[in-house]
Amino acid sequence: MAPVRVLQVVPAMNAGGMENFIMNVYRAIDRQRVQFDFLYHFDMPCFFDEEITALGGQITKLTVRQDLNLPRYLHQLNQFFADHPEYKVVHGHYSGFGMFYNHVARRHGVPVRAGHSHNTSSERSLIGLLDASMSWFFNFELTDRFACGQDAGKALFRGKPFVFLPNGVDAAAFAFSPARRETMRASFGFLPEHRVLGHVGRFNQQKNHGYLLEIFAALAARCPEARLLLVGTGPLEEEVRRKAEALGLTDKVVFAGLRRDTAACYDAMDAFLLPSLFEGLPVTMVEAQAAGLPCYVSDVVDRSAAIADGVQFLPLNNAPAWAEVLAAPLPGRNPRALEQVRAAHYDIVDTARYLQRFYLHAYGEDMP
Repeated sequence: MAPVRVLQVVPAMNAGGMENFIMNVYRAIDRQRVQFDFLYHFDMPCFFDEEITALGGQITKLTVRQDLNLPRYLHQLNQFFADHPEYKVVHGHYSGFGMFYNHVARRHGVPVRAGHSHNTSSERSLIGLLDASMSWFFNFELTDRFACGQDAGKALFRGKPFVFLPNGVDAAAFAFSPARRETMRASFGFLPEHRVLGHVGRFNQQKNHGYLLEIFAALAARCPEARLLLVGTGPLEEEVRRKAEALGLTDKVVFAGLRRDTAACYDAMDAFLLPSLFEGLPVTMVEAQAAGLPCYVSDVVDRSAAIADGVQFLPLNNAPAWAEVLAAPLPGRNPRALEQVRAAHYDIVDTARYLQRFYLHAYGEDMP
C-alpha cells in the first residue's frame, strides 16, 4: 500500500528551528505509511532540498515572497490543488499566507487544515510586520491547531484551543560524547583551558547576536580565556562580524557557519547562550539541554523551555548581569540530561508518533 501524502506548507526549507523540527519529524516518521511533500513560498535552492528528495518528498516552489504577485500566487495555488486531489491534510507552518493557501485548499476539498505556531512574535521589518498583520486571518479556515509552547499558541491562535506539541529532537544523537568534544574543540583551535560559550541560530534580528557580543565582551574583559562559538548564517552575519571586530573580539569569536554536525558543536561548548528577543520554544535549546549543557537564556523565553536541569533565565537588557553569572565557575554537564529530555516528551519519537496518528486518522487509517 502506498503511503498517504501530507502537504507541509512553509516559507522555504533553509536551516532554522521550524525547519529542523519538520525534518526531525520527517526522519522519524514511518515513511512506509506517511510521506511528506512541501509547498514553498520562495523559489530558491534550500538547505534541506536534497534530503527531502532523498527521503521521497516532492517539492513545489512558488514565488510570492519574491515578487509579491498575489493574483499569480492565487492562480498557482488553485492549479496546484487541482493537480493534487490526493491531499487530505495540509499542515501549515507559515501563518502569514495561511489565509490564502488554507482557503484554496478548503475550496478544493482538503478536509484537514492544521496550523502550527512556532514563535511568539515576528521581526520588526517590513516583511515581518506584513506577515504579522496577515497572520490575524490564519485562524479562519483551520480545522486543527498545534503550538510548540503555550506562549506561542496564545500569541497566534488568540483564544482558540490548540494542542501543545513538543519540539522533539533525536535526543540520543545529541547525548554528550567526550571523544567528539576533543575532536571538535581541536578543529576550532580551542585549548583545554578555554571556556567556550556557544550559540546556534540564524543571524537575524530575533536571535540578538549584537547583544550576545556585548555580553561576551563584558565577560572577556573579566575572563581572558573565554571564547565564543557561533554556529549558523543569515542576513546579519556580516554586521555581526563587523561588530566583533569593533569590540576587539576577532581572535576570541569563531564563526562556524552553517553545519550539519551541530551535535558535535554542542559537545565543544561549555555553556549555551540564547539572548533572543522573542522565541516560541527553540529547537536549539532542546538540543543543548539534551547535550547536557548549562543554558543561559533571555527572560522573554517561555519558561516551559526549561525541560532539564541547568537552565537559567537572565534579563534581556543587562549584559553586565550575564557576564557576572558567566564569569563564575560553570556547573558542568547535566548527567541526567537524556533522561530528563525524554521524560518531558521532547524525544522526536513521541512527537512523530503523535503526528503520524493524527495524519493517518485524517485518511481513515488507524495506528497501533
